[in-house]
Amino acid sequence: MTTVLSDTALYAMRQKARVIQLLDAAERASITPIRAARLHAFAYLADVLSPVWDLPSFDGKILKTEGGPHYPDLQRELDRLVVVGLAQVSDVQYIPLKTGGARVDGLYLLNLSSPELPPILTALGTRGREQTLDILDCEVHAFLVELAGAVATVADDEVNTAATVDATYADHRIDVANVVDFGSWTTDPYRDNVSQRTADRFRQFLPQGALLTPGEKLFLYASFLRGRIHGR
Repeated sequence: MTTVLSDTALYAMRQKARVIQLLDAAERASITPIRAARLHAFAYLADVLSPVWDLPSFDGKILKTEGGPHYPDLQRELDRLVVVGLAQVSDVQYIPLKTGGARVDGLYLLNLSSPELPPILTALGTRGREQTLDILDCEVHAFLVELAGAVATVADDEVNTAATVDATYADHRIDVANVVDFGSWTTDPYRDNVSQRTADRFRQFLPQGALLTPGEKLFLYASFLRGRIHGR
């Protein structure tokens, strides 16, 4: 008998799979255990820079907040992975928010000793194309690994700032507490995804005929973010 999942259940499964892919990419870039805030920044940069890799964004919008990118659904699925033993957390803290309340923070990583984890990673394309359930997952994972390497060049204490100075997130046309839409409802995603346009502009500074690979664009964009952090 075939079970038909509701849209809500399907989205939760996709979000859980995405968190596992993000954590695996972070593991490969040697940036685990990774703070929740850094993971959310990584997830946001993955969304806004997916078009550089000719991939759709997982979520083409985000609520702009003073504390930097934060995805409540991602955090919920991340914590569920901890509960079922697929991820581990340590150094749990509560970060006060200026608007009241607090965010949970901690150091997260995959529980590589879990016997359930290897087949899940294989199915999600993190171990090659042969046994993956969806070939697109292999492309997504390759992108996330490359992006994680670029994010690794930004210091731990600067990652949150890096996300807030991102060309799209920092767009002065969008105030805090408003939605940054760069791919969900906009009629012109390329116009509204300033990050993608910035990454594409790097080729203008190369000799005529020279090309940039998508991976090189990601690393140059990380360098661009570091420059914005330090006012360069």
